[in-house]
Amino acid sequence: MDKSKNIKKEWEIVNKSLYEKGLQPSFSDKCAITFVLSEQYIPYFTVTLLSILDYVSPDKEYEIVVLTSEIDLYDCNILLDLVKPYPNVRLKFFDPKPYVKEYIKNSRFKYLYLNYFKLAIPWLFKEYNLVLNLGADILARVDIYDLLETKFSDDEYIGGVVDLGYLGRLKMDIPKEELDLKYPDGYVNADVLLFSIDNIRRVFSADYVMGLWQEYKFRCAEQDAFNVLFDGKIKHLDSRWNVYPIRMASVEHIMENSIEKIQEWKRNLTNPFIVHYAAFPKPWDYPLVGEGNHWWEYARKSPYYEEIIRKMCLLSMRGELNGRKRVGIRQMAEKVFPEDSNGRLMLRKWFPKYSKQREFVKKIYYTFFTNPNSEWNKKFGKLTKK
Repeated sequence: MDKSKNIKKEWEIVNKSLYEKGLQPSFSDKCAITFVLSEQYIPYFTVTLLSILDYVSPDKEYEIVVLTSEIDLYDCNILLDLVKPYPNVRLKFFDPKPYVKEYIKNSRFKYLYLNYFKLAIPWLFKEYNLVLNLGADILARVDIYDLLETKFSDDEYIGGVVDLGYLGRLKMDIPKEELDLKYPDGYVNADVLLFSIDNIRRVFSADYVMGLWQEYKFRCAEQDAFNVLFDGKIKHLDSRWNVYPIRMASVEHIMENSIEKIQEWKRNLTNPFIVHYAAFPKPWDYPLVGEGNHWWEYARKSPYYEEIIRKMCLLSMRGELNGRKRVGIRQMAEKVFPEDSNGRLMLRKWFPKYSKQREFVKKIYYTFFTNPNSEWNKKFGKLTKK
């Protein structure tokens, strides 16, 4: 009996025999592309990986590091098979959990352990010059090595693309005081993010970085933390490197920006360098999302294609059920406040779309009922910096 239990326990342990013991640069440029992954994202990561491989240059060298503690030997070998045809591409796996476990253990707030992996990148890659972190929900449309040739000044720590979705939400449901940024218009998205390793390590310690985001429960976890840490010290990249496609929830937020920013986003849709499915729906849930046709071109080449289809079918069934519920609520509202009724006219009078009353109600609601950290409310969103 005890023997069978031991066998079962051994079977459940993730086989990390292909994981690196430490991170050392594979190539002379000392640059790396990294992904922070959980097991459930492996099928979608293969689509991203295939899109990147489709544009690699034979005269350049690409080191791709997957930061994970979940990917087993079986899946590691499948992923390694994808890069075998490319002698200038090296794929590695590394488990950062031993490095961040004390920070997780002592954390005041419960973030995903994957958030800690990303925040620890400057210290996990201490032998490197430049690291490009990418999300598994991006699609490469050009050679991404061009990003690794980015030059930083001494007072620039990270490089990213201004997040138009976030800027739009500052006018909708996120109080500007929440992060108290000096340069809120410079807020960048963290799923296409360059790290100047030497610059960061010269000024910041891991304890300081981890300590800041554990003092306050950030709405967007490590993304908020990076923007607070490097406020005004961010290199802003060409906006084509992180383009949110059409038919996503983020479009509503983007449309709250200035006319100039909206027009720039529309131009980028015609020639994106990286497509980023930052919000929802994802292309694996809704194939008709912008650039979804290109995403599925790579999905059909993925060894996990059938699994992607299976998951989409399951989610689609659940979505239909949720959709019926939403339709029911709308139908009920139509009966209570039918079009052109006195009740509907009264609602429009007191809560017009852009009225001061509506904005005031929204501000009260999001400040006191959805703010992730009550301490921000007491301090009016101002962080206490060490």
